[in-house]
Amino acid sequence: MALMTGACAESPSSPTAPSAVLTIGSVPQAGVPPAAPLPGPTALGATRFMAFGDSITCGTISSFDGTMLLVPENCRTPPSYSYPSQLDDALEAGYPSQNFTVDNEGSPGEWAAQAVSSGRFGAAMAAARPQGLLLLEGINDLNNAVSISATVNALSQMIDIARVYNATVLVATMFQTCLSVSPEGVVRQNSADKIVAFNSAIRSMAAGRQNVYVVDLYAAFGDNCGPNGGVGLLGGDGLHPTANGYSVMASTFRNVLRTVFQVRGSFE
Repeated sequence: MALMTGACAESPSSPTAPSAVLTIGSVPQAGVPPAAPLPGPTALGATRFMAFGDSITCGTISSFDGTMLLVPENCRTPPSYSYPSQLDDALEAGYPSQNFTVDNEGSPGEWAAQAVSSGRFGAAMAAARPQGLLLLEGINDLNNAVSISATVNALSQMIDIARVYNATVLVATMFQTCLSVSPEGVVRQNSADKIVAFNSAIRSMAAGRQNVYVVDLYAAFGDNCGPNGGVGLLGGDGLHPTANGYSVMASTFRNVLRTVFQVRGSFE
């Protein structure tokens, strides 16, 4: 009994301290290398485009004095200076591993409202089935006293149809047209005083719509109503671009296409 009492009365020894354990992340780091930058876009995620509009899309140019209009015989085989042709060339050069088509569906003199009511736009979409629609139309409506709201409503209807075909839409603002006077004294208003309000309505209509983007030709052209068309972007009639003007259009559309459809990587 005494032995048992003595054993119970002994003080327990202190526990042995645990050995150090190396935990994940405890090893001092010499520094983290910076993340490698993402490669630039080397391809586009779409290759089939349709440019739809009026004589400007077709590629009409005017003489220096505005007395003559040079209208292509067939918009589907347009001159090399038309903006769809220049855009196609620029895409092919910029992305040589891909084959692009930019169909020209310009129709000189057409109103946006006519494109919808006649069924021409719907038929063109059904035939081409483009991945991207490049839309510039409405100046003929304005020049024939159609209201801005009615003109933009026609553009909105075209966008609705294009979205049914799952096409991404690039709708352009109108560059600033200029009042001009022919040698015979004929004054062409060209709806110059309506362009700013028209463009504002286009931006409002496109805002928030899925896969609809605004291509700002108005900003790209700038003030082109000075002497000799400012920087030479409009012909003598104050309405149709020169070859240089069509180049500005092509590059502006190209820049937006690169942003919207860029693919980082290569299809080669």
